[in-house]
Amino acid sequence: MIEGWIFDLYPGKSGEMIIWLKTKDNRSIRLIDKWNHSIYVACDHITGLELLLEKKELQDLIYDSCFVERRETATDYKNRLVLRIKLKDPANSERLAKSISRIAFFEYYRIYNVDILSEQSYMIEKDIFTFAYVRVEKENERIKWELLDSVESINYQIPPLRKIRVDVGIMSKNSIPKLFDTIDSITVKYGERIFLIDSGTELDKLKEFIKIVNGIDPDIIFFENGDNFTTHYLTERANVNNFLREFILSRDKLVWKRESIIGTSHVTYGKTLYSPKSQQLFGRININLNEQDFNQSDLNNLIEIARICRISLHRGSRSSIGKCLSGIQFHYAYKDNLLIPWRPIMVEEFKNGNELLIGDRGGFIFEPTVGIHEDIGEIDFTSLYPTIMLNYNISVETIACKCCPDSKIRVPELNYNICEKRTGIIPKSLKLVLRKRSQYKKLIESSSPEKKEEYISRMNALKGLLVCCFGYLSYRNAKFGKIDSHMAVCAFARMIILETMRIAERRGFEVIHGIIDSLWLKKKNSTQTEFLELIREIENEFGFPISFEGIYRWIVFLPSQINEEIPVLNRYFGVFKDGSIKCRGIGNRRHDTIKHISNCEDEILRLLSTCENLTNVRANIPQVLEIFKSYADNIISKNVQLSD
Repeated sequence: MIEGWIFDLYPGKSGEMIIWLKTKDNRSIRLIDKWNHSIYVACDHITGLELLLEKKELQDLIYDSCFVERRETATDYKNRLVLRIKLKDPANSERLAKSISRIAFFEYYRIYNVDILSEQSYMIEKDIFTFAYVRVEKENERIKWELLDSVESINYQIPPLRKIRVDVGIMSKNSIPKLFDTIDSITVKYGERIFLIDSGTELDKLKEFIKIVNGIDPDIIFFENGDNFTTHYLTERANVNNFLREFILSRDKLVWKRESIIGTSHVTYGKTLYSPKSQQLFGRININLNEQDFNQSDLNNLIEIARICRISLHRGSRSSIGKCLSGIQFHYAYKDNLLIPWRPIMVEEFKNGNELLIGDRGGFIFEPTVGIHEDIGEIDFTSLYPTIMLNYNISVETIACKCCPDSKIRVPELNYNICEKRTGIIPKSLKLVLRKRSQYKKLIESSSPEKKEEYISRMNALKGLLVCCFGYLSYRNAKFGKIDSHMAVCAFARMIILETMRIAERRGFEVIHGIIDSLWLKKKNSTQTEFLELIREIENEFGFPISFEGIYRWIVFLPSQINEEIPVLNRYFGVFKDGSIKCRGIGNRRHDTIKHISNCEDEILRLLSTCENLTNVRANIPQVLEIFKSYADNIISKNVQLSD
């Protein structure tokens, strides 16, 4: 019997799952569990499923099969008989699914659980998760798991992890190195120790590198520019020197494949994002660095995501938030005996033109009054959209459900009924995330500086999930998404903000600006006590938590650069009464602003942050112009570093 933390897991040979445990005495133990990844096939005719098993072209991919009862879609109330197919190799999951779909006409066979990662499926089935503390007992070829941890825990421990950082120097005649360039040096950083490998032939350097890695036996290897180039480059250089079979960086003695260096691109929110091809280590974790420091807080962030989303650390460090969020949904789907569609199948409810006009409106917007203001306070709803989904039970199967047509819970303006008999998969998935984030927030206020940093990084990890969960409701590839759910959340948000405005106005506040879940309220000589009393009334009315950002000494809402009479919703800057600066949408907040201009804006804001009121601000305008002129003169005289 062994106790330890689940550190890494991945499929091995046919019918095997490899698991690495880290023990308290820092040993790494490799375990093998006999297990096969499964997909499910549904058909309206049971004979169709029976005939499927007789197809010779499928036999080489199937290990075993049986009939089981599952809920096919989220809107189903009863189980139905489906075919469970265990695969010989989980890598052939999509190949098998495509072969089945080609056998008959469209949608004759409905296929499920195809594109779930095999290690994720294993953890969901066994009710374990990455970095869970467990007790393991081996019974023949199978593992018996005893979970000594909880995914709900906020004070969990993580094992001691040995970490190294690898930087590779390249002999290149060009500014952009190529795979055929020779290795100049390899630097390995382990704590305070630095190993510099810069002598001998290229083969000697590779051999020395492997020797150092084996001597340290790290758990995590950080590669500078790893996925983009370095790991592929090292693999290519090992191959050129006939050293590829010995160039083993994994604990498991598996050779790196010469993967294509070309990754994939996708467009999201108007941006084209590139995902490079990654080289996976086995029994160790390879984390990619892109010219930034990676500290313990970043690792705490990844571990929190890996635990709650039941995803390996390697995958979690590279996956989109949507994929991580799906991991939580898959867990609750499995607990509800619900199959996960290969391709999303829920369609939008029919709407006439008037219903579309009412429903497809997004969140609440109240344009700001352009100019500089005093006596303004800001209040924000905490995680408004996720909390709406939880409190109002908004999910793919609960909106306009067939079982509760007379439900008392109705979507504002749209009048959709919401199910009262069962909790949807989306609220179930968000409940734990919201609760843990709230708990971390409370712990931050009463913890030591070291613990506070740990809790902040974990809380930020959960915040990332909550920020994306609303948009994921209407994402075309979301397994449990539906546009009607998305519209319902917006409708509730508009109702809540409008009612909040009315409550504020009854208390003598004027609404200067409002956007989605935030309001800027003005009241002459207002005090913090007045704002806190307002917040208590709103919280009592809706049951949603609200944070008080503070009262501004002054705040500026900026106009459009194209037309100065049109206000811009998310472009403002101001100074709170405690002297802290808040700015959004201006140059120093943008990634595409050159450093010289950001420095200019930062210096101007530091000067203005000392101003107690509008009179002081106006008095400092000449000094602001002098700062601007000095930075402009530096550009004209070419007295600026090229990097700035």
